[in-house]
Amino acid sequence: MLMAIITFLAFFSALVTSVFGFGAGLVLTPLLSFFIPLKDAIGIGALIFLFTSGSKLLWYVRDINWKIHRSSFALSIFGLSGGFALISVVDASSLEKIYALLLGYFGLVALVRSKPKSSSATNYLYPVFGGFFAALIHGGGVFFIRRCQTLGLDRVGTVGTVAAIHFSMNIFKVAFFTGSGMVPPHFLFDLFPAYLAAIMGTWIGRNLLKNYLNENVFQRGMGVLLLIMAARYIV
Repeated sequence: MLMAIITFLAFFSALVTSVFGFGAGLVLTPLLSFFIPLKDAIGIGALIFLFTSGSKLLWYVRDINWKIHRSSFALSIFGLSGGFALISVVDASSLEKIYALLLGYFGLVALVRSKPKSSSATNYLYPVFGGFFAALIHGGGVFFIRRCQTLGLDRVGTVGTVAAIHFSMNIFKVAFFTGSGMVPPHFLFDLFPAYLAAIMGTWIGRNLLKNYLNENVFQRGMGVLLLIMAARYIV
């Protein structure tokens, strides 16, 4: 029963992230925590996110800006390292409140269609914050989305490039969670149905994004999703 639930959530979270580039942490991890301890949910989520981002990388490979991917991933390592170091001691509730305020701000900006301002400071800091929140709560995608948009990528290029960044980060996350014992290695094989569901979800999501969502709908949908995520983390 648990594997069926995980498989369904893997499909749905893959669909959401394939359309908007982020949001899996809103769908998969919180819902899994109703059935298993939160730390187990975070670890299992990392395994599924590896295949979710990997399948997105497959479907979006022609849309990826590899230069932005390389620089974003390199900077995210600093955030990942800090997140891994703090994962066992950080006050998760306080962190989530700060994260919710950031999401709310980004969501409002997206809804009024104000183009993100570009500066050297934000372009360097967004990937670091992305890596930090990705390690702690699987919630770094929005920062990479912001960086891609400030650098002028359209909706498809943004989602594809963020997928590549997530895939690179998730390799490190899976190594950490399995190597630290937070996730038993046998889950790598037990989650095979969830991996297939993630691949199917990303394929459907990419077709929706390319064929049915224009830049305006994408921007507004992203804003709504950000506000929903903010509400989830602040309550």
